[in-house]
Amino acid sequence: MSSGAQRDVILLTVDSLRYDYVFDGSTVVESLDALDSLAGSGTAFSNAFTNAGYTKSSFLSIFSGTYPWMFESVQGGFGPDRPHVADLFADAGYNTGGFHSNPYLDPTYGYDRGFDYYMGRDTSSDVDKTTLSTDVWQFITRQIGSKHLSDTVRKLYRFVGAKTGTQLGGDPYLTAEGINESVIRWVRETSGPRFIWVHYMDVHTPYYPHEGTVSEDISKRQAVKLFHQAHKRRGETSERKLELLRRLYRGEVEYLDSRIGNLLEQLDEHLELDEAVLAFSSDHGEAFNEHGYVYHPDGVLYDELVHIPLLIDGPEFDAETVETPVSNVDIVPTLLAAADIDVPDSCVGSDLRVLSSDPPEERLVFTEGYTEVDGRAMVTSGKHKLIRDLEEGEDQLYDRRGDPEETHDRTGEYTEIHDRLGVALEDHVEMARTHTGTEKAVDVDDDVKDRLRRLGYTE
Repeated sequence: MSSGAQRDVILLTVDSLRYDYVFDGSTVVESLDALDSLAGSGTAFSNAFTNAGYTKSSFLSIFSGTYPWMFESVQGGFGPDRPHVADLFADAGYNTGGFHSNPYLDPTYGYDRGFDYYMGRDTSSDVDKTTLSTDVWQFITRQIGSKHLSDTVRKLYRFVGAKTGTQLGGDPYLTAEGINESVIRWVRETSGPRFIWVHYMDVHTPYYPHEGTVSEDISKRQAVKLFHQAHKRRGETSERKLELLRRLYRGEVEYLDSRIGNLLEQLDEHLELDEAVLAFSSDHGEAFNEHGYVYHPDGVLYDELVHIPLLIDGPEFDAETVETPVSNVDIVPTLLAAADIDVPDSCVGSDLRVLSSDPPEERLVFTEGYTEVDGRAMVTSGKHKLIRDLEEGEDQLYDRRGDPEETHDRTGEYTEIHDRLGVALEDHVEMARTHTGTEKAVDVDDDVKDRLRRLGYTE
């Protein structure tokens, strides 16, 4: 990179990707070549956590370096007072491109702020590559109208899916291959420096089988049936069906890894990838009945839903594994600092380069679920984790090293640890409650509601 040139910055995020399907301990799972290569050249954070177990809330942190409960905009999406990473890069002279197909990140909710190009806002063809069934389904739902849509259409959608394996309305998201095509097309049409955000949905439900992965012998029809059946039964889903779901999920992770490898190969042809800063993370994990939950309900704060992979590669990131607890709130300050851009005072995360080179004796990170009034909150030191139900006032304390499956509540045994973490959690919640902002009102149109419905949501 020439003297004084600004380096490209790339943020790759994956929906619903939990840590232990990428790492076996601190080593990348053998079948994931692209992520293994990334971990081998960059810094891997073995104790990384999401700040919320729900996409819309989690991206408030990923895009801002602030916690979800700050600025009063969780339900409305990205409020006007919260800093946005794309805004900050754009102000520094970067071309900014955002690529995704998650309806919760639709421009309706304000996540597109600061992006010169945002998939789903600036073109419809990139997101809405539809089949005939999708077109017919959307025509029907529009004719019914939103007031009468919810119960009847949702029941029909789930009944047909569970009984026949037919996904009414077609696939609910664009595959990684389709996302990559849009990314490379935009990169060819722009010049640096660029801030590129790419969000993949393939690991999100419904999981589809892929050739060349552990799920290739499962039919797509069977996969769709499993998705709907597990969605209905949740914690009562049989172990046989859960094992099939796990295999489909692992197959999606393997497919995604291959597509990430393909994206990086293509990017290397169009920009100076060796000089770029690249971060890889997830918005939250996924549960397969470890604690009676399936998929990713908001407010569940066990490790299968909050422990996530985080890798950062670039000229100033050593090839090492860092055990210091970190979270997605640290991504924005790290990327801005690595690009020599001032970090706003409102960002509460840390530059992970500094944290890696000079780790504190103890660092605490936090995760939030629902709201700061009646939700749940978590604090962890990496070794211990405290979960608090704010409405009921009940606590759970876990020893993550001695009890990695989080099955034994140590609240009554480790009183000193419980009290120390409890005070820290109280301070965090109070900070969130007093950090006010402007509430963002949204009007969600029927197309967004339909796409959410096909992903298994009810909004």
